[in-house]
Amino acid sequence: MRRAAQRGLMKDDKDDDYISPKGVPLARRRVVKRCKMRDGFKLGIGSIAVLFCLRPTIQSLFSSRRGGIVDGGHYLRGGAGSSPRRNADLLWIHPDSQAFNENSVTSHATHLIIVAGHSVLISGNVHHAAFDDSVWYLYDYQKNKGLPRAIVLHIQAGIRLALDDPNSLLVFSGGETRARTGPETEGGSYFRVADALDLWDGRDVFLANDKNPDADASDSVVANSTVRARTVSEEYATDSFENMMFSICRFHEVTGRYPNKISLVSFTFKRRRFETLHADALRWPLDRFHYVGIDPPPSTGFDLAESTEGEKNNSLLPFQSDPYGCHSEILQHKRKERNPFSRTAPYELTCPEMKQLLHWCGPESISKEKLPWGK
Repeated sequence: MRRAAQRGLMKDDKDDDYISPKGVPLARRRVVKRCKMRDGFKLGIGSIAVLFCLRPTIQSLFSSRRGGIVDGGHYLRGGAGSSPRRNADLLWIHPDSQAFNENSVTSHATHLIIVAGHSVLISGNVHHAAFDDSVWYLYDYQKNKGLPRAIVLHIQAGIRLALDDPNSLLVFSGGETRARTGPETEGGSYFRVADALDLWDGRDVFLANDKNPDADASDSVVANSTVRARTVSEEYATDSFENMMFSICRFHEVTGRYPNKISLVSFTFKRRRFETLHADALRWPLDRFHYVGIDPPPSTGFDLAESTEGEKNNSLLPFQSDPYGCHSEILQHKRKERNPFSRTAPYELTCPEMKQLLHWCGPESISKEKLPWGK
């Protein structure tokens, strides 16, 4: 068996990783290595052998690209109201998954809940998304810092806020920010994780690990959740200011009005940036803004002091002098780097009342009278 493993003939979870650090599908690289071992065969026999060795890997590759989440031979269900785990398709969405705006649940929404994105998925092993760095495309400064755990904690917090307020709309915000991954969005990745880990009813995937080894994630569930039907993604934001501004417009796109209240979930060290800089630049009243800061525990490698220092130098100070991110070299570089596919947000068309704000560059603050929530 050891020899077989060394020859690459044993399949493991890594076959579901479809982006390598160099942007080459890992499964394809393994296929090439395996098939080269058979170059001694004659053409007819060799062709059959190549097809035979390709079959399982191709199946694995397509399964991961379709989003199959395999856990001990079972397939995870998707969304509140779904039936238990089943041996069915390589999908977590089924006919009984809760549809968006089912029973017009967004029609009375007044509360916008934003979860700001930080990465995109690069692996079919989404059931490892809470613990495994390799499931996400991370920059070097993000690795071994507990980011997978932080992401899922943020998703869970956003869902919990939405469970507490039936008149809310949850928005996972973040665009196509990684050139090497292809056009995968942060907002869409977060939604996919919520589906794959079945988080919509408020379950806590860390419960059994942290509080009680005998506990079950389902101990924290809320019956009859409608959160999945009240959740959308915002897929153009490239930084925190755009997370907030674009999500306000996304709320308007869905409901036809602007929110009365905003809650936002991110790291604790970003609180000042959102509360004192972004909210002020958007002229959003602080008495209608609620910030939820959540960090992963230090045991994951997360260092709050180090993160706070990086926040100060790379974001807080630049946004202090350039509230709308139009002039600072560092902020402009971030926006350009995080928009590798040259996407243009359509919000001046769908939110015409925000057109002046969307193009405002300051450095002075825009007048409240120019904003739909300032009149």
